[in-house]
Amino acid sequence: MIMLIVRDMDRSVALYRDIVGLKVQMHTPFWSSLSAGNIVLGLHPESEHTKVAPGTGCTFGFEVPDLQQVAADLKAAGVKFLMEPRQEDFGWLAMFADSDGYAVQLAQTEAWAKP
Repeated sequence: MIMLIVRDMDRSVALYRDIVGLKVQMHTPFWSSLSAGNIVLGLHPESEHTKVAPGTGCTFGFEVPDLQQVAADLKAAGVKFLMEPRQEDFGWLAMFADSDGYAVQLAQTEAWAKP
């Protein structure tokens, strides 16, 4: 499981459900979880003791079959990209900001580079 602290639970669930395409397992004001295959993305509301803090040790991403199409779909939905799709040694890589500013990677790994 990956857990993110979020400012607006409904807004974050909508992003990961409606735009990123994850399946909601639970959605409450106090905890939400979404399935990303064999990983669960947990969303916890910001509180006095837990604050939204992008860039302080949490990075994650999703493997996608067609990064160019996924990036176009996310952009059409108003998602801000921190790094446009670019070719890397293993395939393609891009990064977008979620609704709280966390950097989310997207990768398209070429068949020859997969284990």
